[in-house]
Amino acid sequence: MADVTSATHIHMLHGKTHKHDRGYFYETANGKQKYRTRREDYQQNRSPKQLWHTQSFVWAHAEIRTLFADTEQVKQIEHAYRLAMRRTPDGRAYMDAKGWKFAMLQLEWKQNHPFEQWYETYLQQLSQQAAEKTASEDTSEYMLRRQIEALTNQLNSLKSQLANKRH
Repeated sequence: MADVTSATHIHMLHGKTHKHDRGYFYETANGKQKYRTRREDYQQNRSPKQLWHTQSFVWAHAEIRTLFADTEQVKQIEHAYRLAMRRTPDGRAYMDAKGWKFAMLQLEWKQNHPFEQWYETYLQQLSQQAAEKTASEDTSEYMLRRQIEALTNQLNSLKSQLANKRH
């Protein structure tokens, strides 16, 4: 974080001033202007839990488009929304029927795809993709290094299990 002084107090900068900037300007609670740099690939590093939430979000978006295209469906959804007194099972209140239905669809997807089961299939897909990429003739150096790293980690964990059984 760097302190930034401007010619006038009125001229405060907020956010990025150009798309190629490495950071952004912001104002602190006491009125000072600061500049902070950040990596722009932060959205790419997602945890498995975030990916699970994202998939529920994507599915709910696809479903809500089809549901709200039909006027009869909309009437039924609004009636169910009023019967539920604007609340989802977790107690959150929503201002409109569309937001309520969207939350209910996400909840439905998450109940149909529990995280533990989803995570197992996710790991299987990742290992299958890595195996396919390393088995092909035009394997990248990166994938070979990742596979070596994964196998080394697996070997080390097996060695530690063996050492624990001997003691």
